[in-house]
Amino acid sequence: MLSPTTVSPSAAVAPSILLVDDEQAILDGLRRQLRKKFTVHTALSGAAALELLETEPVAVVVSDMRMPEMDGATFLSKVRVQHPDMVRILLTGQADTQSAIAAVNEGSIYRFLTKPCPPEVIVDELTSAVELNRLVTAEKELLATTLSRTVDALAATLSLAQPVAFARALRVSTTATELAEALELDEPWEVHITSQLALLGAVALPAEVHAKLDAGRPLDEDERAMVDRVPQLSRDLVAAVPRLEGVAEAIGWQTARFDGVGSRVGVPSGEDLPLAARILKVALDFDRGMSQQRSVQRTIAVLRADAGAYDPAVLDALARAHDSGGPGVVPQDVSIGELAPGMLVFDDVVTETGLLLVGRGTEVTSSLVERLENFAAQGRIAGTVRVTGGAGS
Repeated sequence: MLSPTTVSPSAAVAPSILLVDDEQAILDGLRRQLRKKFTVHTALSGAAALELLETEPVAVVVSDMRMPEMDGATFLSKVRVQHPDMVRILLTGQADTQSAIAAVNEGSIYRFLTKPCPPEVIVDELTSAVELNRLVTAEKELLATTLSRTVDALAATLSLAQPVAFARALRVSTTATELAEALELDEPWEVHITSQLALLGAVALPAEVHAKLDAGRPLDEDERAMVDRVPQLSRDLVAAVPRLEGVAEAIGWQTARFDGVGSRVGVPSGEDLPLAARILKVALDFDRGMSQQRSVQRTIAVLRADAGAYDPAVLDALARAHDSGGPGVVPQDVSIGELAPGMLVFDDVVTETGLLLVGRGTEVTSSLVERLENFAAQGRIAGTVRVTGGAGS
């Protein structure tokens, strides 16, 4: 059962905190001490507090250690899983010190404070915890805005320099995003950015090599060597962007096998491989397989036949994301005038002279339709485009 929420006069700007204790008198005392500086919420149990947190975001959670049914350490470990950005503080008596130290070490609890705790100490600690929460939140906002714009600019550069590679990057990114969703990742941003930039180094490949890769045709020895250098070149380009060090590392290991077979000394394997790298390898190899046989079921079967190369959990996620037991995606030919945003181009769109305009896998946009209409009006392309995602597919 939740006790009444106390809102300070400056609730509009005061940081929001949650106090959890099974004794109402202790909660009332803490609330009186803290309400002038914080917006204070209270709960009489860990279960009630978790229920409150579903609808009431707070910056800091303070919990007593000794509570019936769910102790403070257990409660805060649940908070860590469900609300990782909330800063966690444990209040404990002298007899619980060793348990509190273990909770801090094992559960990433920010602080533990012994009772009775002087008011000025708890206010100072809460102020520091609120600032930590602000910094974590600001970091995520930076990743969501500044870095996303940087990534978009780099991807746009790839689209201008190598439209075939850009189309492939879009397909790979779509698959990686589907995998992140199927794996129910809490923060899929790193997977998304990794897949967007994994082929950035492909700007160095000649157009004929891109054409072979896109069609699934074999490469000669020199061409294979050029393609093999793409992951490291992509990694080096991305590593120059601040805060993308982890992304660059995952990109550099995009060809590493999960079982480590054939890997150089120092290349991680298994769970030591960054999850983004494991997802990226599946997404890239799935796209490569689709370029050769255009069948979801057969491509997934080929990947499963070499299961040691891939994280089994990611392969299972691929099957779930594409419902490999059901019917495949059926493309349809539509006139350019029937194209609608959200459709996906199934086959490359090229001019009569062989110039690639749109790579397969590109999402249809209003500006893309207008561009195709202009080329069709000049008689430079056919009047239909093969797509998926329409009403009939």
